[in-house]
Parts: sequence; structure tokens; C-alpha cells
Amino acid sequence: MKKGLYVFGAVLLVANILIGLIATSYETFNWVLSSVVIIATIVLLSWLSSSSLKDAFKISLSFLFSFLGLVEYILAIVAPSQFADNWYLIVIIGLIVIESLFVIASNKASEY
Repeated sequence: MKKGLYVFGAVLLVANILIGLIATSYETFNWVLSSVVIIATIVLLSWLSSSSLKDAFKISLSFLFSFLGLVEYILAIVAPSQFADNWYLIVIIGLIVIESLFVIASNKASEY
């Protein structure tokens, strides 16, 4: 499972980098931000798969994280190419933090 996840993430990352290099309308800020979103989603899914949660939690959280990763990717593509006052960036960071808290809370709850 993990190896397939890493291969899939690497393919998505390489495709994103190639599109960023080819498309002139794909701003560098959006290109880097979307690459970071792909890496963060793969890291969260990897962290989730290596946790000691029950399979039902892993499957449901994997679908949720994949969907939120897609939302974050779309937000990264349409975000304005500025760092200051970028609400898209704030939402992306917030979603990644919420996903991380889900994994932490699920691991802590499964200990009891």
C-alpha cells in the first residue's frame, strides 16, 4: 500500500512539475504551492496508513484526505500569485492542519 502511494504521489508530482515548466500561464507561486499540497497529502496518507487505526477508520480517512487534497490542489491552482493577504493559502494551511489533527485525534482515541 505504502509503495503504491509513494509511486502515485511521485507520478503526480512529476506531472505537476512538467506542466509547470511547459505552461507559461501556470505561475511559479501556484506551481510550488500545488507541489507542496501534493507532498503534504502524500505524507498525511502515508502517516495514516502507518498508524495503528482500525481498517474502517483508515479507509474513511483516506477517502476524506484524498478529497481534501484534491480541493487543496484546485485552490492552489486558482490562488492569486501573492503571499500576503492570500486567503486561498490560509484555507489550504487550515485544511492541512485539520487533517493532521484528525490523524492525531484518531490515534489518541484508538489507544483507549
